[in-house]
Amino acid sequence: MDPEHLRRDARAVEDPIAATFELAESVDRQTPKIRKMLRYVRWFVALWLLVDFFLILIVARERVFLGLILFGPLVGCLLAARYVESKNGHLALMVLAAIFAILQVLVTGDLLIGTLLVFLFILGFVILDLLRDLRSFFDYFALRHRVILAVRAADPVVHVPQGKDAAARILAHLSATHPDLRAVMTLPGALATPALLTGRSGLTYSFDAYIRSEPSTLSRILHVGPAGFAVFVKAFDRAPTLADLQSLKTAVEDVCVATRIPPARIVAVWKAHGDESVAADTYEFLTHQAARVTIRGSTYACSLELAREGDDGTYDFIPFVVQPVTAGARTAAS
Repeated sequence: MDPEHLRRDARAVEDPIAATFELAESVDRQTPKIRKMLRYVRWFVALWLLVDFFLILIVARERVFLGLILFGPLVGCLLAARYVESKNGHLALMVLAAIFAILQVLVTGDLLIGTLLVFLFILGFVILDLLRDLRSFFDYFALRHRVILAVRAADPVVHVPQGKDAAARILAHLSATHPDLRAVMTLPGALATPALLTGRSGLTYSFDAYIRSEPSTLSRILHVGPAGFAVFVKAFDRAPTLADLQSLKTAVEDVCVATRIPPARIVAVWKAHGDESVAADTYEFLTHQAARVTIRGSTYACSLELAREGDDGTYDFIPFVVQPVTAGARTAAS
């Protein structure tokens, strides 16, 4: 526990805003310790599942081969239940898992010990699933905290660089502010301006610029290592409407599912004249919606970012994204 907490009364608050940031920083300091604890617990539970597996087979004795066969569909149902989004599908898989669990108990020949071991085996899977969700929460919290601090420290005025058009200028800005993206843009075939991309649905979409970093071989095969990332740029000659951004979101999701490369940045850019701005429903969409794609069992969320070029030669971003270009926020698939 943070020693600072021991010297304070949690009920005493003087400045709510300052206290909120202080609390967030305190939790962020504890995040590495919590991650380490979660890793140790996951190892312990995984080891217990392995031991429990062999104990069930030992108790089964002469029916060990039948018990081994039943483990296949039991584990398959438990794993599949993690990735099924519909409640009915999840319920159906859990019912099937319960049926195979009952059969597994009957195979052991000892109802008391068999029930205990099979119950603990299923409980171990449930605990691993909960630990995965908890780890995803802390990963999200840590990333969110770093982003908020970066936004507070960032220069509020972002000047528009030179370029022949809005797409070229936003690419120059991204290249200047993100060294990792600049390195990718120098690779052959990584940058396409413009780009015609085909989604999983078979539809072809037009983008003013498309940058991609291929996932590693380990990521493609074992889901370990860099997952790669993609950057999409779409230029508009007027203030984009809600329908425009919804279409852009759909196009990005369709393309990313087809390429199996998660989105890192989705930038819509347009040059405004005077006080021209977007409608209220468009602003609401930008600040509350995100493109979501599920690739290799992981769900990635990436906000649509509107870059407005003002007459004064500066950008106005909605929302303001300052995190280095990597794959969008990653969460466990629901």
